[in-house]
Amino acid sequence: MTRYVLAGLCALLISACVAPGGQTVTPLQIEGLKFENQTDRQLSAVRLLVPATGAFVSCGNVAQHSSCSTTFPETSYSGNAVEITWSQGGQIYSTGQFNMSLPDDLKENVPAMVYVVIAGPGSAGAMIIQSK
Repeated sequence: MTRYVLAGLCALLISACVAPGGQTVTPLQIEGLKFENQTDRQLSAVRLLVPATGAFVSCGNVAQHSSCSTTFPETSYSGNAVEITWSQGGQIYSTGQFNMSLPDDLKENVPAMVYVVIAGPGSAGAMIIQSK
């Protein structure tokens, strides 16, 4: 099941990037995702969804003050809107659709990952980070 989800995520992120004047630009490569639970309660059914494609990545349970992460083969970032959903204390939460911003200090040819933080009931966000 995880293999199919990761294949779907890879497919959603693939796109060609062309700069003005027709020059090809090296697209940002994404190689993983991390869900971080900063709350005092366990999270269930944590999911990052790309509504435009239907692709998603999820973790079944994320204990309080812990994280769940995965890596996958590098794939190009397409810039589609994402939505984060999760369950906590019997309630289902959703961020609604939003676009992630690219880091101001983006390094060329350095892979990135999507970092999702759930800070409290109904409070979550995602960003793209590079570690190298």
